[in-house]
Amino acid sequence: MIRRAGVFLALGALSGAMTELAIFHRPFHLLAVFAGVWVVGAGWIGRRADSPKAAAVHASAFLTGMVCAFYLTVLALASDLRGTLWLFWLAIALTGGPLLGLAGRLTRSANVQGSLAAAGLAGLLIAEAVRLQLGYSTHYRLAYVLFNLAGAVLVLGWLPRGARRTAVAALVPALAAGVVLFTVIPVLVYGGSHLPFR
Repeated sequence: MIRRAGVFLALGALSGAMTELAIFHRPFHLLAVFAGVWVVGAGWIGRRADSPKAAAVHASAFLTGMVCAFYLTVLALASDLRGTLWLFWLAIALTGGPLLGLAGRLTRSANVQGSLAAAGLAGLLIAEAVRLQLGYSTHYRLAYVLFNLAGAVLVLGWLPRGARRTAVAALVPALAAGVVLFTVIPVLVYGGSHLPFR
C-alpha cells in the first residue's frame, strides 16, 4: 500500500506541476480553479484500490502531491506562496482525498451506499459544470463543462447496473450539496469575490 501511495503521490505531483505551468496558456488557465480532475482522479484511484483504507490513502496521496507540487512550482516561478492559500488547499486535499477515495471505492457495490457515493461524486461534477458555465466568460469553459459532464456519466457508469436508478434519484440532493460547496469555498478562500452563482 505504501509503495502505491508513493506512485500516486508522484502522479499527483506531476499533475500539480503541469497544472501550474499550463495555467499561463489558454485554454488551460481554468485548471487552477478546476475540481473535475480532483473528483474523477481521486474517485477512480479509490475505485481501483484493494481496500477502503488503501482507497483513502492513495486518493489522499494523489491530491496532496497535486497541491504540494502546484505551490512549489508557484514558489519556483514567482518566489511567493500566495499567502496561506496553499495551507487551505493542502487541508482540503488531506480531508477531501480520503472522502473522494472512499466514495470511489463504494461505487463498486450495488447497494445504497454505492449509489449515494456515485451520486455524490456526479453531483460535485455537475455542480462545478454549472459553476464554470455561469461564473466564467472565457471561450474555453465549454471544454471544462463537457469534461465534468462526461465525468459524471462515467462515475454513474462505475456502478453495477442495478444500483444506477438509486444514484440518479439521489442526484438532486447531491447537486444541491455541490452548489453549496462551490459557493462556500470561494467565500472562504477569496472573501466572496469569486462567487459563481449570483
